[in-house]
Amino acid sequence: MPDFWIIGPIAWDLALYVDRIPASGHFVQAGESVERPGGTGANVAVALSQAGGRVNMVGYVGADAAGRNMTKTLTAAGVDVEHVQVLPGHTSSVVLLIEPNGERTIIGIHTDLLHTITIPTDAVAPGDIVYFAAWHDSFTTAAQTMAAAGALVTSVPPGTTPAMRYLIGSRNDFSAIPEDATAIVTEGAKGATVYSSGKSDHYPSIPTDAVDTTGAGDAFAAGFLWGIGNKGTLTEGVNLGLAWAAATVQTKSSMLNATSASKAGVSDPCHRESPSNPLFHTP
Repeated sequence: MPDFWIIGPIAWDLALYVDRIPASGHFVQAGESVERPGGTGANVAVALSQAGGRVNMVGYVGADAAGRNMTKTLTAAGVDVEHVQVLPGHTSSVVLLIEPNGERTIIGIHTDLLHTITIPTDAVAPGDIVYFAAWHDSFTTAAQTMAAAGALVTSVPPGTTPAMRYLIGSRNDFSAIPEDATAIVTEGAKGATVYSSGKSDHYPSIPTDAVDTTGAGDAFAAGFLWGIGNKGTLTEGVNLGLAWAAATVQTKSSMLNATSASKAGVSDPCHRESPSNPLFHTP
């Protein structure tokens, strides 16, 4: 099993559950509010670690209470935080407005400093899986270096091709479908479509009652990476990603972990439809 290197945001979320998104100049009362760990990078890292993977988080937190909380959260989940840098100022933070149908609107609070971090390219070994949960052009050299060294490098769009084996993102994330990488386009309740070698294949989602779609795309990415890391096929990876995403949207959380998977009725977050298949179980 390869090591996973997750490069991306680590954030502290304020989730507000509202009846509707207010129009400009209007008022809305939150029926529930909760502070919780989040960030696209941290979400993916925690899901993979909870499944049993060796996960290295690369990102930053601020020198504040939120940063300390996030570092504790990652460590408690078994994520290696050696390469989580502490920067002056605030930890990334967002406000989530979550509607009754589970859809969320995201408002960022603090300036993103992810582009300033140092990526430990020398620590990544051949065969390791690297995932950029957010992309800045300043990451290009690091991505190309790790790919040349034999790592499997993946990213959200736009990424850097041909360094990227897979690009994973929502339909809105793609300005165009790349020709020199496999593009995995998530489409919410519609499922996902894979574009590769001039062909496209659609995978339907797992029917579920969504209460909070925060982190669904991150859970999909984590499930896909877990499948690929277990030497699964592209199809198996996509199906596993859809299963993890379905588990996430059934709970009020930004992260898929053992607790949220259990509450969603998924006793093993690495399981989809074939419990006898060793791909879907922690090795």
